[in-house]
Amino acid sequence: MPIAVRQPATFGPDTIADTYGAKVVLNDPADMYTKAGLEQTPLEASLWTKEESAPYPPAMRLAHAAMFAIGERTGVGFYGLTLLLAVLFLAGSAWYFLHTRWYLFPALYLNFGYFADRFVYVQDGSYLVMLVLVLAALVLARRRRSGSALLMAVATVMKFLPLSYARYLPRMPRRTALIYGAVLVAGLVLPWFVWDNYVYIYQFASDRKGNDWLDVTGALLLTAPFALALWYVEDRLAFEPEDRVGWSLVPFALLMGLLTNSGRHMLIALLVPDRHAGRNIAAVTGLALYSALPGVVRLGSLVYITTAVLCLVIAAYMHRIGWQTVRDDIRHPARTLRMLMLGTDLQTGPYRGEQTRT
Repeated sequence: MPIAVRQPATFGPDTIADTYGAKVVLNDPADMYTKAGLEQTPLEASLWTKEESAPYPPAMRLAHAAMFAIGERTGVGFYGLTLLLAVLFLAGSAWYFLHTRWYLFPALYLNFGYFADRFVYVQDGSYLVMLVLVLAALVLARRRRSGSALLMAVATVMKFLPLSYARYLPRMPRRTALIYGAVLVAGLVLPWFVWDNYVYIYQFASDRKGNDWLDVTGALLLTAPFALALWYVEDRLAFEPEDRVGWSLVPFALLMGLLTNSGRHMLIALLVPDRHAGRNIAAVTGLALYSALPGVVRLGSLVYITTAVLCLVIAAYMHRIGWQTVRDDIRHPARTLRMLMLGTDLQTGPYRGEQTRT
């Protein structure tokens, strides 16, 4: 007998929008971004416009359609399957922390009210799909199994957060690089030629927040040096593959946080377990201040608080590299940028031995 999971009427506003998006795909895949062939229910229309409902790449829309169909067939429902994804991510995170730094799990989820709000009430369903894929990639990378990069490619074409992982493309084995690139092209470029109005998803968030070119330029100017500093310490200290998986979500999360003035993108990125603790400590710090000073620390300010903590983490990594080496690399920007883009002269450098598994 199917197990029914009833969605409370006022729960899951994001899920309600994603449900409409899933029904549109099941009704007519060609209507994915025009949404002309299926009307919204009164509840759906009261919460989101058609344009605001499920503005995701095709891979995510198809995944949601599959979840809706499975949920209807089993009786669990789309809402129930989204809850299951949250449970899977929490259980997988607990397993990973148990094998690395166990105390980070209770510290990170001490503020359970925020995560209950995001994963049970609001239901960031699209982010949960991405988080489960990234966690799976993290586990594969830790076990030195193949497939981690391909899971990151799939996660990227579903949700853009892991986009900076693409910088490792020149360093991947040829076959892996070809498949990774093919997934990105198929998931993000080819849809331009398949679906009418696909391009609107790239304009949606910016238009909704009223960002102009000055806002975008300012966000890029803040994100670019952070990303370069992060990539520099990753390469100089020869980060392990599992470290690269987790950190790859941060640059785009920072960019989105600045553009939307919302801390949720950064917090989602920082939920991915970090065996060296730095990213998770940034999340713990931000959430602790958000809970302790609710009238002072707003959700939007968490972007800057968590970024400040991450900058301290990066500074600590630079201290391990040695400030003399850092200064020398700054004085030779062309050589350093070449190393960052191609990974040359780093894997055999003096810093690889400093990276140890914990």
